[in-house]
Amino acid sequence: MSRLPWLDKHIFHIFLITLFIMPFSITLNEIFMDLTIFLWTLRLIVNREKIKIPPLGWFFLIFLFVALLSAIASDYTNQAFRGVWEITRYTVTFFIVISTVKSNEQTQKVIWTLIVSTGLWALMGMIHQFLIVKRVLFELLKFFSIGNKNAIGQYLQMILSLMVGLFISNAFGRQGRKAFIAVLFICLLGLFLSGSKTMWVAFILTLFIFGVLKRSRQIFIGVGCIVLALMVTTLVSDRVRTLNIDILKSIEAPSMQERYIGWKASYPMFVDNPILGVGPKCFMEVREKYNIPSFFGQGHNMIFHVAFEMGVVGVGSLIAWIVFYIYFISTYRKKIKNPIYFGLWFGGVGCIVTLAIGGLTEPTIGGEHSQLFMTLVGLMHVDLEVNGKDYRNGSSKEEFV
Repeated sequence: MSRLPWLDKHIFHIFLITLFIMPFSITLNEIFMDLTIFLWTLRLIVNREKIKIPPLGWFFLIFLFVALLSAIASDYTNQAFRGVWEITRYTVTFFIVISTVKSNEQTQKVIWTLIVSTGLWALMGMIHQFLIVKRVLFELLKFFSIGNKNAIGQYLQMILSLMVGLFISNAFGRQGRKAFIAVLFICLLGLFLSGSKTMWVAFILTLFIFGVLKRSRQIFIGVGCIVLALMVTTLVSDRVRTLNIDILKSIEAPSMQERYIGWKASYPMFVDNPILGVGPKCFMEVREKYNIPSFFGQGHNMIFHVAFEMGVVGVGSLIAWIVFYIYFISTYRKKIKNPIYFGLWFGGVGCIVTLAIGGLTEPTIGGEHSQLFMTLVGLMHVDLEVNGKDYRNGSSKEEFV
């Protein structure tokens, strides 16, 4: 029996606040996430609870442990341990979700918080960029705490995958459908205006995969409409035409040429620190030592970035949890009975596409993206915990109001 029963409610609602402000403010996100972690830890201590660690959780913890080893071995200890704390924060997010969210109703609240927050964030960001600051369309966007076009695109791609998944799973009730369509349109517009070429490709590929998985002609028609819209926009916008040409000639695109230069300059960093790297979040600290160009502020590739900062051991632990995550996703589908969690499953598939496509040119893991990812994966594990209790009572057809 809980010795502090009020803690459960407070932890859950503070976590909801954390998710809501996540894309808006780095500082507020850190404050509320740290408060959530503190209260959650207090509950564990007072109630003498054991932390639930599902198989995938062990892989996340191994990655965190390797980050700690890398920080201990780093010549930049202070910065490296700040990196460890960031990894700790989004890793703990997974465990907070699976031990705090205890019902389908709470799952709905978490999902709606993410959807509404993302819609407001994208809308306010576009208003600020194009009506207040008056930037040219497709110039570098900065939607509050998420500071560049690729990061914006990746966050929107993950949320859009979840939203489309919920829609095709018929998880929405009548009350939620109108709000859903409005937010979906805003997020699609935000993704388009971000100019994130890799995430345009990722979203179209995600829809295609959903069509194959769902065997839905309507989804394929939707994919065709989006491609057609891009083609029409190409005819009337020189900027969109340039972006689409960059997609078709991605290997030769100017942005890729810069990455080739940066990777070549960064390679000696890995050669000098092959086992545990230079330390998590230490790439910027080491950049001047290896005369890496100023435009190359991170590894611009998920595998390369982890190799630079955490060495081959870090890369091994990263690949291990990704492979097991894919295994988890492939086996989890057969266990789902509630359409809400089918939507989450589709969102989880979209996360794989985000990692695969976005990881070619960006680190993709870290910060808000990892918090979002860990929340979605945690909710899928909540389903596994709630499944035996709720579905026996006939709640498998519950609507997502």
